[in-house]
Amino acid sequence: MLKINTEILERKITFLFFENPKRTFNIKQIKYFAGSKTSDQDLAKVLYSIARKGYIVDGGRGKYAYNKNKKYLVGKLTKRNKYLIDLETSTEFKLSKKDKYGLLPEDIVYYWFDKKGTIKVAALKHRDLVKYVGVIKKENGINYLKNTTLDFDIIVRGKCEENDMVSAHITDWKYSLPEGKILKIIGNKKDTNTQIHAILEEFNLPYYFSKNVENEARKISEKKVKEKNRKNLKDTLTFTIDPADAKDFDDALSFKKLGNGNLEIGIHIADVTHYLKENTLLDKEARTRATSVYLSDRVVPMLPEILSNDLCSLNPKEDKNVFSVLVKFDSNMNIINTEFTKSLICSDERMSYEEAQFILKNNNQNLPAAVTIKGKNKKVSKEIVEALHTLNSIAVNLKEKRKSKGSVFFNKEEIRFLVDKKGEPIDYKIKIQKEANHLIEEFMLLANVLVAKKIKEKNRTAVFRIHDYPDEEKIIELERFAKNLGYYVKLSNVKDINVAINNLLKAVEDKPEKNVVDMMVIRSMSKAKYSTKNIGHFGLGFNDYTHFTSPIRRYPDVMVHRLLESVIQGKTQKQENLENACLHCSKMEELATKAERASTKLMQVKYMSKRINEKFDAVVSGMNERGIFVEIKANKCEGLVRMKDIPNDYFVYDHKNHCVVGQHTHEEYCLGDEVLIKVVGTDLDKKHIDFKILERKE
Repeated sequence: MLKINTEILERKITFLFFENPKRTFNIKQIKYFAGSKTSDQDLAKVLYSIARKGYIVDGGRGKYAYNKNKKYLVGKLTKRNKYLIDLETSTEFKLSKKDKYGLLPEDIVYYWFDKKGTIKVAALKHRDLVKYVGVIKKENGINYLKNTTLDFDIIVRGKCEENDMVSAHITDWKYSLPEGKILKIIGNKKDTNTQIHAILEEFNLPYYFSKNVENEARKISEKKVKEKNRKNLKDTLTFTIDPADAKDFDDALSFKKLGNGNLEIGIHIADVTHYLKENTLLDKEARTRATSVYLSDRVVPMLPEILSNDLCSLNPKEDKNVFSVLVKFDSNMNIINTEFTKSLICSDERMSYEEAQFILKNNNQNLPAAVTIKGKNKKVSKEIVEALHTLNSIAVNLKEKRKSKGSVFFNKEEIRFLVDKKGEPIDYKIKIQKEANHLIEEFMLLANVLVAKKIKEKNRTAVFRIHDYPDEEKIIELERFAKNLGYYVKLSNVKDINVAINNLLKAVEDKPEKNVVDMMVIRSMSKAKYSTKNIGHFGLGFNDYTHFTSPIRRYPDVMVHRLLESVIQGKTQKQENLENACLHCSKMEELATKAERASTKLMQVKYMSKRINEKFDAVVSGMNERGIFVEIKANKCEGLVRMKDIPNDYFVYDHKNHCVVGQHTHEEYCLGDEVLIKVVGTDLDKKHIDFKILERKE
């Protein structure tokens, strides 16, 4: 028999009184709140203890009431359960292990300070039915769920096996450990597919479509809905440029010469809303998902593949319905006219970024097998070669104009792991943005800006992509950080902060500390989000900006397509709960990003687990009280060097100066320092890599 946890029960019952300060409660009511399993004896002990601490008072006739003479503060636990954040002042307090006992991430608590300034938690309210994902361990016939974010195990009820990965929620906590109920058995923890599904489960992201949704998508595909009165652009030179392994193509460019040296450039976007009708089962599913999730070894699409990869996708040599932004440029690359229209196109060529880059660099129709999608020699038309070079010139011009208006430019390297049939990482590829990538980016940005302005000029409520100015304190911190690295760039109290940030990013280009500085700049920025309240986009330097160009993978783009169509047709678009939809899409985007990072970290750990004792050149990328984080230069895998594994001294973290310092030698390790490390261990459950420093690189 498990022993009742009176401390947690105390906090729970106290919360009842704190939330209802004007009410009195009798024993029967309190017992009902505490749970039927609570004995009269235990309840009596708890009530005596709460009263003795001064949280409640005797209300007479066997009733109890809140003690109004006491004042308390209200806080919330962070998601990682390490800090208490005061809800009024946003001040963070670190909690000891004793303070944290019985508290769950994002719990609401009432607290106070004793005479020594120590935090005392008086009452708590657990979040309802929070989902936890972990691994099952069996002991003495009891199933324990081990979750890496919690300091304790959860006793779970339900049929399961040792090493099963499951999702569960806590149903009660009145004993030494919380009790929970298994919601789903995901699979065995050793299976890569299970590990990926566990990540999606952790962030409440779906990884399959229901039969009803699939059936509805299939019926739409079979009908192949046609529409009259589309502008026929099938004879205009059109092509797509995407990653080599892309399966859905939601944007294409067309190129047409006009008289007097003018050009008409078409930015064509898959007309998803032509098939995805509002409030259908399929539309509701897409709205709920809000975004496709791009994991390390797969894509979890927003729409079923029969739509995303087939019907809506701008596949080559197929007639496709699109929403077009037709932009006319004069010989000086100035925009002289813009048209928004539903169109019909037929893509002449599907190109990868590598193929387009080869053409831009070599001005050659003949592509070698090494750069082509199919690994065979390939020839493209002279018209495509000419079009690519002209489009690139326009893109460079658009980029320069963006720069002059304060757009911040990142050129961050990203790692992509190559996996075998079992999903195990066998190699990696570093993704570097080149001219072909920038070409597509600039025209997509242009379309998004033009669409935002079009909807705005009609005084319509629109879905904007907004990005606020950086927080002043974070900018001061970034300035201090840059100074410690030897970059004396004035960032605080400057008029053109975006110019100053660009100068810093340019200064670290091709330097070992580049990725570290990029990361710190990103951390100093506000998060971009969707909203009907337009405040502009700081990072891009646009007053008006939206997302229009990726409706296959983003639901905000779907909403914008519907808004733009209503503007063109002069109709009124239903705009009920548009802001709520924006909030939901922003939230789902954040969850998708976290899942993507978790999947990349999983692959990093798997990849490095096969390289124990191997040596690598690395860069110091972060630090805390436990040690320093280093990132391997070659593959961008990041791991921890514990303080004890830093040679030649006993090191302590200096938060103010962003370094760790040897207490005897005064040797320092700072962000951006180059080191030689050895892989000493990995932990797949915690997604953690341990390194040891062998020597410092001068």
